[in-house]
Amino acid sequence: MKYLRGIGIALGLIGLVTLVAHARSPQTRAQQSNRVGLVVGFGDGTYATECVRFTEPGISGFETLMRSDLDVVSNGGAVCRIEGMGCPADDCFCAAPDYWSYWHLIDGTWQYSGSGAQGYLVHDGGVEGWHWGSQPPPTLVFDQICPSFTVHIPIVLAGGS
Repeated sequence: MKYLRGIGIALGLIGLVTLVAHARSPQTRAQQSNRVGLVVGFGDGTYATECVRFTEPGISGFETLMRSDLDVVSNGGAVCRIEGMGCPADDCFCAAPDYWSYWHLIDGTWQYSGSGAQGYLVHDGGVEGWHWGSQPPPTLVFDQICPSFTVHIPIVLAGGS
C-alpha cells in the first residue's frame, strides 16, 4: 500500500511540474526561444563561443556580437577589438591587413559576409562568426554552441513492507 501511495505522490509531483511549466504564457515562451551561435576566432588558434538569446524575430550580426558576454570595442559599426585582440576604437584598422572579419555558417561552411554586420539579419538557429584576420573561425555547429535544454527531475519512490 505504501508503494502505491509513493507512486501517487510521484505522479502528482510530475503533474504539478507539468502545470507550472505550461503555466507560462506563450509570449514568455516565445521570448526565450530565439538563439544564435557565435564563434570568435582570435587568429592564434584560440576561440570563444557564445549562445546569444534574443526575443525579436531577428537581430543584426552586429547586435548579436554586442549582446554577447564578450568585451567588444567598436566605432561607427566597425568592430575594433574583441576580448583585447585588435585595435583601439580611434583606429579600428591599425593592424591591416588583419582586422575583424565577419562570417556566416551556411550548410556547414563558413561564408565571408558580403555585407556589414549591421546590415545582415540573423535568425534563430543561425551561427555567426568573427575572426581576427582573413581566415574563417573554427567550424562549430549550432548544437555545439547552444545545446538543447534538458530538465532532469529525480524521482524517488519510497517503498516498504
